[in-house]
Amino acid sequence: MSEVGLRRVLGFWDVFFASLGGQSPFLSDLTYASATLAIAGLAGPVAIIIGTLIAFINGFVVARLSKRVTEAGGYYKYATKYLGGKSTGFFIGWNYLFYAILYGAAYVIGASYLAQWILGIPPWQISLPISLATMTILAYLGIRISARYAIFAGSLEMAALILISMALLLIPHGILFNPFAYASSVPLSTLMVAVVYAIAIPTGYGTIAPLSGEVKRARETISRAVEAVIITGGALAALAIYSTAVAGLSYMNIHEFIRFLNEATGKGLSPVVIVLHHFLGVLLDPIVIFAMFNDGVLGALAYVLASSRTLYAMADDGQLPGLLSLVNSKGNPVISVLISALALDAIALVITYLLGPFNAFLLLGFLSMLANLIVHLSANFALLRAATMRIKAVLYGVDTIRWLDKVVSVAAALITIFTATESVLGINIIELTPYFVVLAIAVVYLVIRALVIRGTFSGSRIHNYKMAR
Repeated sequence: MSEVGLRRVLGFWDVFFASLGGQSPFLSDLTYASATLAIAGLAGPVAIIIGTLIAFINGFVVARLSKRVTEAGGYYKYATKYLGGKSTGFFIGWNYLFYAILYGAAYVIGASYLAQWILGIPPWQISLPISLATMTILAYLGIRISARYAIFAGSLEMAALILISMALLLIPHGILFNPFAYASSVPLSTLMVAVVYAIAIPTGYGTIAPLSGEVKRARETISRAVEAVIITGGALAALAIYSTAVAGLSYMNIHEFIRFLNEATGKGLSPVVIVLHHFLGVLLDPIVIFAMFNDGVLGALAYVLASSRTLYAMADDGQLPGLLSLVNSKGNPVISVLISALALDAIALVITYLLGPFNAFLLLGFLSMLANLIVHLSANFALLRAATMRIKAVLYGVDTIRWLDKVVSVAAALITIFTATESVLGINIIELTPYFVVLAIAVVYLVIRALVIRGTFSGSRIHNYKMAR
């Protein structure tokens, strides 16, 4: 182990497919898209579009900030630099860790749920431990290996999603419908809950910013990758969920389809998987096996890598124990990686054992998305602050660009606040208890740390005064 720094080894396609792996397109459509469709009904594609637009606006904010801050740490660094220093940065970094670890856990749990339902593989005893062990090993081996696998597996997955979606749209008796016509029939708070799940689909770009310290030409590469992966993920999800609804309406009328969505969700089943299984039969099994292993492992892996880089940055700034900032000879902060991976492993195993895979997926997915909204709200304010500071036009553009940053940051902040508020109104407040507990831990840590530092400083001053006398 040596205290070398992180290495810039990732190019655009490495970052793009690593991020696409972080949103796990196929698994997202079988899980998050299922939740969106079940909640919003035939207005599900509208929720996907709204979620993608929100993600894109927030992603644009991140893209602009990535041109100003190119060190590892992402959102933690943005808050530290533009929102009041290290204490604010720590609070946002803690939120990001909550989001990333729970979101990664939700993905691997979703994969084990599919394995249990379709293939009869026990999740807690077999599929979940195997997936988590594989993810942990890959995380330990480093980011370059993960990126190479993501390029290969992500390409196959995109091709499979497009082919299946087009096949479903061409099914005889399929009814092409206008999803916007059904949006007004869904209560706003309910639609926004669906939107929160929809945001989870293209939000894989959240793994890009923390990796800035390992990306070549980070100012250009990060911003391009963020925008490209959001558009790609949102488009794939909208196509998949719409084609699924069209296929379902080919053998059910609208009322039967809505009832089917409610009944499937009430039983903890995935409506998207049921429709796909109706048409693909046993052909769906190898696809599920691929999604289970590839998306479960790669989705969790992407967020472990991102959270570990956030831990590394916080430790490198003295916010956490310095041991977390140690990097091995290959440029991998292995201690932060192992802590992130083991935390995700423990949460996934315990919550799945207590709630079952489907309910665990829904709970962790929703909680992580709320933390995600808080993290991106901080990024919105960080860009607003950055745009109001005196900066050199040669580096960051002319006044027109600065005004664009101001407008976008304010719009993104308002949209994010509205989404978070409306979605919280649509759920039981008790479900937010884990999030409040984690925030309380962060506050207590900051208070204790401040008291220790103050006490150490005061003690040092008294000692120096006595020595002087």
